[in-house]
Amino acid sequence: MADENVRRLEIIGFRGSAKSSYGSLAFPIYAALELPTVYPFILPISDTSIQSGINVANIKTELENNELIKRDYGTLRRRSVKDRSPEPSLESDEEWQSKNMLLSNGVRILARSRGQKVRGLKHRQYRPRLVIVDDPEDGEWVRFKENRDASERWLRGEVLPAMDERYGKCILIGNYLHDDALMARAKKWGTFRTLEYPLVDRDGKCSWPAKYPTPESLAAARDDAGMTSWMREYLLKVVPEEGAPVTPDDIHYYEELPPWVYHRGLRGHGVDFAISLKASADCTACVHGDVYWEGARNDEAFIYILPKPLNARLDFADTLGYLKSVPRVLGGGAHVFFPEDVAYQKAAIQEMERARLNVHAMHPTSDKLARLRVAARYVKSGVVKFPRHGCEELIQQLTGFGSESHDDLADGFSNLILGLLEEGLSAKKFVYL
Repeated sequence: MADENVRRLEIIGFRGSAKSSYGSLAFPIYAALELPTVYPFILPISDTSIQSGINVANIKTELENNELIKRDYGTLRRRSVKDRSPEPSLESDEEWQSKNMLLSNGVRILARSRGQKVRGLKHRQYRPRLVIVDDPEDGEWVRFKENRDASERWLRGEVLPAMDERYGKCILIGNYLHDDALMARAKKWGTFRTLEYPLVDRDGKCSWPAKYPTPESLAAARDDAGMTSWMREYLLKVVPEEGAPVTPDDIHYYEELPPWVYHRGLRGHGVDFAISLKASADCTACVHGDVYWEGARNDEAFIYILPKPLNARLDFADTLGYLKSVPRVLGGGAHVFFPEDVAYQKAAIQEMERARLNVHAMHPTSDKLARLRVAARYVKSGVVKFPRHGCEELIQQLTGFGSESHDDLADGFSNLILGLLEEGLSAKKFVYL
């Protein structure tokens, strides 16, 4: 943290590792008192206004009451320049608050919360030189992709551009709450140096042997936390609440579609209807897949998922218009649509049949997770292949199933795979007696 050459730093540590004590308390005090000319404007940021205020209030308490700090640095509350009396009074309360402090050495510490305006902030001639973003998100926030996108837009569009271009330093502190949350995304950008401190490393070595001296003590901590919390907050692994049927390692990619000679004309479309247009509502999804026959005798079926599946909030008229356009847009072949025949979707199926679409109604006999687990077998085995680009959100819903707030694409995918299986993907076999 003290290395001035590291301008972008990400610290991911297990719960109880004191990462916040170092990042949001000790280091800001060190920077303000030992490096006031390097970091004259410090901006601690947390996910909520209350938490950011608490962090700065803790700094304020140390500056006011820590006897060692007072002995070495004196009174850090700035004297008022307006008071010309022989005994200048202390600065007004406006400059010495729990969220905004101006120190006697000229350093300003100003608290902000996630989403708050940072652009344009200045202390004298200085833009923020040190920005510490501590736990910018929580588990509920990251469930929604819209929130995760908002966090990235805020950091990259509001916080980083507001910093001093030459000397600005940004430190992110937190955990992997989701494999698409801000901490995970920042690691993928490549601009942040990422330091990870799991409680137990890959070799089974404990990072805190003083507190957990035996395997039994680690096992007790794991039992207290529960497996999901243990994996997320202590081992720094992201897992959905119910376990993911599909992991990122299960995904098989293709660079381009096989030659048309291997295609026998079957093109499937897994449909999941939604009727509400509210911003928080589910989306209508339609996942497209082509069947190709490969292998030594062209007797092995593979499903190639097509890029850019539908995932939007549409009324039924627009949805029907989209579905009717699919055969024309994607071209020739036997197009088969696989919607669920449940509840209000029965009427949608009837309208699709009136529009002369080839509909194979799906009659689910189990819950979403069970259906996806069946479809996942074909993902793991490589029967299902995904494009390198164009299906990122679909893959996100599959690998994050159970932790994602929306699963419309995942449902459409399950309908597609199970529907194609019902259509019969196995090549006919001739047995000679």
